Amino acid sequence: MDPRPPGGDVRGSLRNQSGIAPQTTPSRLPSTRVILPSWSRPTEAVIQDHRPECPMNRPSFVVSRRLVLQGLAASAVAAMVPAVARAQSSGDAVLFTIADLHAPYARLPALLARLRSLRAEAGKPAALLINGDVFERGNAVCLKSSGAADWAFLEAVAAEMPVVLNLGNHETAILDDMTSFVARANRAGVQVISNLVDKRTGRFFAPFDARLGLGGIDVSLFGLAATNPFVYRQPVRDTLTFLDTARFVTDALPGSRADADVSLVMSHAGVTPDKSFLDTLPSGTIIQGAHDHLDLDMVLDGKTYFHGASWGRKIGIVELSKGTDAVAATYRTEDVAPTGGDEALAAIIEAMKAEHLTDEDREIIAELPRAFDLHESILIATEALRQATEADVALLGHTTFGAPLAAGPLTRYDYDAFVRFGGGVSVASISGEQLAAMLSRANQFMAETLDGMTGDYVHVAAIDVDPAKTYRLAVNGWTAQNQEAYLGTTDIAFEKVEGLELKALIAAHLAKGV
Repeated sequence: MDPRPPGGDVRGSLRNQSGIAPQTTPSRLPSTRVILPSWSRPTEAVIQDHRPECPMNRPSFVVSRRLVLQGLAASAVAAMVPAVARAQSSGDAVLFTIADLHAPYARLPALLARLRSLRAEAGKPAALLINGDVFERGNAVCLKSSGAADWAFLEAVAAEMPVVLNLGNHETAILDDMTSFVARANRAGVQVISNLVDKRTGRFFAPFDARLGLGGIDVSLFGLAATNPFVYRQPVRDTLTFLDTARFVTDALPGSRADADVSLVMSHAGVTPDKSFLDTLPSGTIIQGAHDHLDLDMVLDGKTYFHGASWGRKIGIVELSKGTDAVAATYRTEDVAPTGGDEALAAIIEAMKAEHLTDEDREIIAELPRAFDLHESILIATEALRQATEADVALLGHTTFGAPLAAGPLTRYDYDAFVRFGGGVSVASISGEQLAAMLSRANQFMAETLDGMTGDYVHVAAIDVDPAKTYRLAVNGWTAQNQEAYLGTTDIAFEKVEGLELKALIAAHLAKGV
């Protein structure tokens, strides 16, 4: 399947400031990049398939050592490329990082423009690392246009600097085969990495590692995928073989990073799988996390670990400086505005909207007096749920939501970017002691240590809990179904509330004014 967007190739309208058209093949990438991949090899990976009734329970998998060794053997051959070819300039380098984009059309032009300006301001070799989830099926324009604006963004940024993308679970949000995405990304000049295995062929969909030669620094990149099959769409799910994350890191990473100046792991597995291998990594390793839509950075025993938010809200900046004995890394972030940016990309987005949005999509459902940050936005939704169910407290899962609410008219199209998933709602009577335990793992975006993070979590408004009191709790259906993952419990007897649907009740609440 060719995922090329309809209406012809859009690359011609997105030239960079020097007038150079985006490259279309990896062989024409900028001279600062040399990709040294571990090419696909036949796999004997064994799957222990314990498919649970609860979608969020994660099955366990075993990786074949032969698979890893064959991949690394190919990588070792590539590593014989002379050092002068792998890193052609001296000095420092910078890596820009983004993750969990989900077709953020309000910010995508500004994201592209700011990446260009940051690269120019850096004045040193640079590359962009995208840690998965380019597309969003709930974005009607993305779906109906086959991601025309998203491909235009990737092609334009690949014309500016080397781009490496680790596969997430939303690369097939609008495609039915991961191979289609990999092929199209390669044509766009994007190097794809991942440890996802194609069950049909027994081969990796893409190399699981790569090398960047930037400013005299040899950077090893290593890609990890989300291993919960239920976060992938049904048409794709049965084509995937998953490898145990911690075991794969143990078996494959030492050989992958051999002789590199610095090792960077791009993990779309999520914070909980990340915690299973972080302690095994040597000091100096950089870990770019994703999948959980977290915004965090910390240094753990000399290792830099960060998640860079989602929906194009932030750009991560990793400054690399090569010393006598090691490469030092510093990480910071920069916010991305929800307006302005690259005019050519903005024009493509507007053209796609004009073609694909219906009158219903354009319907204005609310006028918002100001912009709200993401947590504030979600608390508006939890209050809508609390009122609709006459509950004492309402909890909603973090990835139910995408872009925060902006000031001004809120169209249904924009609303769909805010509330990504609908469905039923459920209630239960719980003790104050049970509620306190749930709240202890809520609002994890505020957690200061990894010990307080479980990956999946709920947003909730502040509440004083009386342990002796009984509370009426309201949640969305997904949280009720996956209460162990989100609430840390398995014994809550939730009852579905008939006649209420999550997206509809939040929209009605917003229409009343906030």
